[in-house]
Amino acid sequence: MMHTLDELRRALADEAAGRTTRTTFDDVRRAVRRRRLRAVSGGLAALLAGAVAAGSAAALTAGGPSPSPAPATGSASVGGTVSLEPFESLPPAGPAVHTGVRFGTEEELVLWYQDDINGVLAGVRHTATGKVRRLDGAAGVPQAGRFGMTLELDDRNGGIVDYGVFGAAGAAVRVTADGTTTSATTAPVPGVAGATLFWARRTGAAVGPTGVPGGGPADLAISAVDGRGRVIATGDRPRRSDGAILQHDSATQIGARIGTGLASPTLGELVFWFQGDEHSAVLYAGCVDAAGTVTPLRALVTLQRPPFDIGFYGGFHTFDLGDGGVVSVGQYAGAAATVEMRGTAGAAARHGSGAWSAHPRLRVFWAVGIPGRPLGFAYDGAGTQLGTTDFTRPGGG
Repeated sequence: MMHTLDELRRALADEAAGRTTRTTFDDVRRAVRRRRLRAVSGGLAALLAGAVAAGSAAALTAGGPSPSPAPATGSASVGGTVSLEPFESLPPAGPAVHTGVRFGTEEELVLWYQDDINGVLAGVRHTATGKVRRLDGAAGVPQAGRFGMTLELDDRNGGIVDYGVFGAAGAAVRVTADGTTTSATTAPVPGVAGATLFWARRTGAAVGPTGVPGGGPADLAISAVDGRGRVIATGDRPRRSDGAILQHDSATQIGARIGTGLASPTLGELVFWFQGDEHSAVLYAGCVDAAGTVTPLRALVTLQRPPFDIGFYGGFHTFDLGDGGVVSVGQYAGAAATVEMRGTAGAAARHGSGAWSAHPRLRVFWAVGIPGRPLGFAYDGAGTQLGTTDFTRPGGG
């Protein structure tokens, strides 16, 4: 971004005032950005206040541009049903509101109504592919005149986004942090009467991750106000919703991939791998082609490191490999040298298992074409059966 000479001079004076350390040119450029942001934010707040007072459709405008170098937030709109990444669960049931708020450089925040149990869910949508990664938590279905769960994420562009749903149509919502109050952008919940989506972008500190106390401004508050600006309801302190995405994006592959010899007609060989950190790891299923390109298919399960040595981990996962065959997958940790899955009516058409190189006592096992209900069997090196499971509970060998 180009800056004028006058902007640089004013920023240099501001940035150098009261400093005892050396002021760099990067400091000056950041100061210019802050000055521009304050000017834009002040003008936008005035426009939003006027629009709310006039009862206009300000609900479908974005909450303000991100500080440079973050991309502008654009304009919010109601789109079709979003398409989750293949490994995500709970596919969206209705149209999504595209907020225009960027997450990093390639994704944007979207909100949608799921059902009368989960209420409003959120995700980050890849602007090129349209695929959505779901965020943690659900805003729920608020009672009339009350907030659902309020949620928050770091937008990876120097800003913090607070969002959620309020139980009234056409509500006005404000977010206060570090002594500054921001008017949230609002929109109706598609397909739901008497509820309002809201989101607001601010700078400063984020609340701590789920389970970690503290963090965020001490005066952080989310409030609904009436036409006279009086507070009529206050939401709970926001909870972080980007934990799973942060863990996924910062995780590295642990150990070698486990090959299966099963092939997708278009994507290559089915493989399994673990990705995580020193505390936990997620088991993924995907395909790798002849060029080494890996296409993720499913996130199957999260395991503690080191994994519990309990035998069968209970439960199994299924997905279509694309050739009409349904793959069933289980996990086992223990003394077995061989683990296999077969059905109550006989052996599977194709089956196998492989050890995780980072924890060789943990084995991933799979089968295609299981006749009847799936069962798991564990054997030692001499072929003696150590245990079995019907996948209804952990243990069994």
